[in-house]
Amino acid sequence: MHLKIPDSLINRVRQQQSASRKTSVLSQDNTLNIITRKKAQVRLLADLYHTCLTMRWLAFFTMVTGFYLLLNILFSIAYCLVPHGLSNVKTGEFWGDFFFSAQTLSTVGYGYIYPQGYLSNAIASVEMLASVIFTAIITGIIFARFARPHAQVLFSNVATIFQEGNHLRLNFRLGNLRNTPLMNASIEAILARTKKDEHGNSTLQLDILPLTFNHVPIFPVSLSFAHHIMETSPLYNLDTAALEEQQATIFLILTATDPVSAQDVFAHHAYKAQDLLFGARFVSLLKPSTQGSLEVDFSLFHTTSTDPLPVKDEEPIEVKDDTEAQQ
Repeated sequence: MHLKIPDSLINRVRQQQSASRKTSVLSQDNTLNIITRKKAQVRLLADLYHTCLTMRWLAFFTMVTGFYLLLNILFSIAYCLVPHGLSNVKTGEFWGDFFFSAQTLSTVGYGYIYPQGYLSNAIASVEMLASVIFTAIITGIIFARFARPHAQVLFSNVATIFQEGNHLRLNFRLGNLRNTPLMNASIEAILARTKKDEHGNSTLQLDILPLTFNHVPIFPVSLSFAHHIMETSPLYNLDTAALEEQQATIFLILTATDPVSAQDVFAHHAYKAQDLLFGARFVSLLKPSTQGSLEVDFSLFHTTSTDPLPVKDEEPIEVKDDTEAQQ
């Protein structure tokens, strides 16, 4: 089986992730896009590890550099307060003390500058202990940031709704952009909307949308998940106008296992009312290749056709998102 994954699709994943941070309750990095007021704040040091994992790389390295400089400045001041505490450094010469502190903190030890006396050696011993702790923490956090797996899952721009038998069928398409399949993939669909209670106050209501199947043992390339809109469905008798009035959003949450790292990966996407396309189906991605095997063409991933499906000679109708229309 051959795959064709255009670079434009991979770039679109990044654009969708960036846009979802602004438009969804959940951003792509699993942070909440909700402004809260008068919320009890968690102290920074109480969950510093989580903070270091979730912040951006630039902010992380800025924080590490600032903490590194702060440690050196504190120990430099301590060395400055000890008369003749360091060899080949005049008393009160800050930069000489600073560079010795940097050498000690990094365990380089050129040998030109060394501590003299019990007090200077005691300060250097404390700095060596701080160096071991600082290096261990930063090494562990950087490894955790690099080793954190990402699902690399592509979600269709729209969700299609078409007639199937006596009821409507809501369909989503997901694509695996990795060269290896995902294992034990599970997906959940949740409808979030605002509704008026008996007192006329707006409340957030969450409803689970049952899927025809929500667990697959292997997710190789592309899969479609469907929800039947029957009388028991929360979407029953709701059109685009009604969904927009309720500010409805459908969240897809994928959980799977990466067989390479043997770690769980997560991905999610949000579909608003205007992202639900009535009377359309996704076109097939599979087609025979010249070598006689199947070929999956990801350039058709977001492409839909009208329902009922056109004959083979007709060209499929491609639905473009707003960003493409503007370009």
